[in-house]
Amino acid sequence: MFKNTSLIKKFLIIYILLISLPTLLFATLIYHMTTEIIKEQARKDTLEQLEKVEQHLASILLDAESTTLYMIYDHNFRNFFTTSGEGVFKKTYKDAVERINGYFTFRLTSNPYMNSVFLYSLDGNKLVIGEPISGNEEQMRRKAEEGQGKPVWSGPYSVSSEWGGKKNVIILSRIINDYYQVNKKIGTAIISIDIEKLLKDFTINEGSYLIVSKEGKTILHPDPSLVGDQYPDFGFLKKIQSNKSSSFSYEIKGQEYLAVKKSIEGTDWYLVVTVQTESIVRELYHLLSTMTSLLLVLLLLGIVALVFFYRSILRRIKELTIQTEEVEKGNFTARVKVNANDEIGKLGLCFNKMVNTIQKHIDIEYKLKIKQKESQLNALQSQINPHFLYNTLDMIRWTARLENAYQTGHLIELLSRIFRMNLNKGRKWVTVEEEMRYIRSYLELQKYRMGERLDYDLSVDDSIKNAFLMKQTLLPLVENSIVHGFKDLPYQGIIHIDCYRVGDQLWIDVVDNGWGFDLDKEGMSGFALNNLIERISLAFGAPYGLTQLHSEKGASLRIILPFISSEQLAEITEKLGE
Repeated sequence: MFKNTSLIKKFLIIYILLISLPTLLFATLIYHMTTEIIKEQARKDTLEQLEKVEQHLASILLDAESTTLYMIYDHNFRNFFTTSGEGVFKKTYKDAVERINGYFTFRLTSNPYMNSVFLYSLDGNKLVIGEPISGNEEQMRRKAEEGQGKPVWSGPYSVSSEWGGKKNVIILSRIINDYYQVNKKIGTAIISIDIEKLLKDFTINEGSYLIVSKEGKTILHPDPSLVGDQYPDFGFLKKIQSNKSSSFSYEIKGQEYLAVKKSIEGTDWYLVVTVQTESIVRELYHLLSTMTSLLLVLLLLGIVALVFFYRSILRRIKELTIQTEEVEKGNFTARVKVNANDEIGKLGLCFNKMVNTIQKHIDIEYKLKIKQKESQLNALQSQINPHFLYNTLDMIRWTARLENAYQTGHLIELLSRIFRMNLNKGRKWVTVEEEMRYIRSYLELQKYRMGERLDYDLSVDDSIKNAFLMKQTLLPLVENSIVHGFKDLPYQGIIHIDCYRVGDQLWIDVVDNGWGFDLDKEGMSGFALNNLIERISLAFGAPYGLTQLHSEKGASLRIILPFISSEQLAEITEKLGE
């Protein structure tokens, strides 16, 4: 296959396979490896950022949990939780409350995230330190009961503050048990963390972060409007919940992101940091630009080499090929321009000498022989002059009439008419009217021969009488009916011919009541129809030709031809080379 390929295609294939493609593959491999290395480094950097954020958040949560743990061991808190009735008016109780207030004043001042503290004793004593807020306190206390002495962190709560209106907080609830009887409950502690203040201290170098619960509730997010609500991107949330790996990729609105997640110990929260992939590979743009420039330079050099190769070699070989094809067509005036003395130039000189030699041989031998053949043909044609045949037949016809043999004279006239149609001044195309006149004469002659055993019926639409078709198109079908269809037929044989137009086609139906035959089995071998089928196929191609119609008795054939008017005939004959 490669040896039959043109030279310019071979050069292109070699250039692409041995130069362009390896360069492109090598550049792609380097770019892919570099991209993976940078992405892995970015994943590690993102994980480090996430761990820093997680450590900072864990220290805040641990500080709040340590505060509730301190309440178990400190006697002032035990005094507050265990004092009931008249004991609240005693100095020891009041001193304990005062020390508790002092402790939390220090804690709230040093820890800006801690918003407020609620302490509840079993006897209904309540102590509020910090920003007075109101919310669903009963729900907070139920959360503490569920923890059974362990710290329980809630999701975001929307509460009302007497200092600043509505705000979002996260709640730490814990049952305070007796130091000496660890299973004995003495009170409840609730600490609220201000989410807004918490967000201000969370910063990362690149990307964004969020904290969501396992149920999909937003704990922390740079957009405060999302805090406390179900996270809106369910696809991303599902990846966080189901992906076992600490990192994964996802796509939002055609942009690819890298996400790194981590569970926060002691909670049912996920901390997630996301970075846009485009920002990760931004430093690859310079490398990609350099490789692109290199590829363009290589392609440009290849094009320059191709142009030089074409102008110096391929174009001259192509011209030599074109001139050789002209000689093959019979044009012996073809010559090659020779403007160099290299191998191709020498080949051109040899070609020109060869054509000159062939031209001389043609002028000397073949043209002389052709003239001799033409002279012989003219002499032969003069011997068989059709006018002699017409005059002879006409003389016999008049002799028959003078002898009162009118029937013989009529038969001779029909035969003379058939001969005239056969010769037809050398024309290969006749009108439908002329073809039907020829068939009528032929059938009349056969009717005289067969007598009552033959009858016929011809029908032609007036609109197609002047349409053209090839001479003697119908004769093979009519002969087939008489010679084969009516042979030894026990009843009268009848031929019906119907000519009509269908769209831009001419249809001719030839139907007889003879023995019938199968065109598919016999048409190309047993019956003389092969010539007709080949003539139509060579002249017009599909969908024109001969087809067999369904018939319960006899043969029923249809010739389908293009409708050719006198204006279209010249175009058809030129196309067929006639």
